[in-house]
Amino acid sequence: MTETNILEQAKQGDTQAIVSLMNKALEPKGITVQVSIKDDSLTITAEAKEVPEQSFFVDYVQKSIAKLNLARIKFLYIRGQVNGSKFPAWRQTINLKEHEVLPTPIINAQTSSVNSKNKTNPFNIFNILVQFREVINTVFLGGILGILVFNLWWQRQPKNLQYEYKIESFDDIVFDIGINKLGDEGWELVFARRALTGEEYSRKGIYECIFRRAKVKESNQQ
Repeated sequence: MTETNILEQAKQGDTQAIVSLMNKALEPKGITVQVSIKDDSLTITAEAKEVPEQSFFVDYVQKSIAKLNLARIKFLYIRGQVNGSKFPAWRQTINLKEHEVLPTPIINAQTSSVNSKNKTNPFNIFNILVQFREVINTVFLGGILGILVFNLWWQRQPKNLQYEYKIESFDDIVFDIGINKLGDEGWELVFARRALTGEEYSRKGIYECIFRRAKVKESNQQ
């Protein structure tokens, strides 16, 4: 397959074609990428023997994606990590439509482990702290959601009002973006549950959410 054909496939949103183009360009720097697309979001993860330099890779990705002109992509999630790591050393979120770089938490679990070889089981300590934080968050969120569900149970709705429902899951870093996006589409958050996914050493927190919105009834035909 020619480079021209690969470029055309990349412009159509073919993730393998995007990977092929980026890997070829980044090969001299020892960086390989993984690419995934979900709805209007594009996630690109860079891996190398050492943590990829954030400013360089973010700038490269922005320019490369701009050339592809992927019309349906609104959000760009960029990550950098060491080869074989289950945790990104850094993350960056970009709103392509608003040309806005959004603040994201820096997660550097793998790098901290490498730089702290003289400490006793740093990775285990980090994992314990993460799990403790998740328990606290779960209890706090559970209390809020309990009040919300109780109020909804007592709320009286007009008998002729019908709803449609949607179930979605969001990572921590995109939770507010996800619910605001659905809110703009008329979806109301009625329930959310804190959950953990992944194996013991690669767990991450997500929110499992239920949304609803009123159905629009068509006028009765005469």
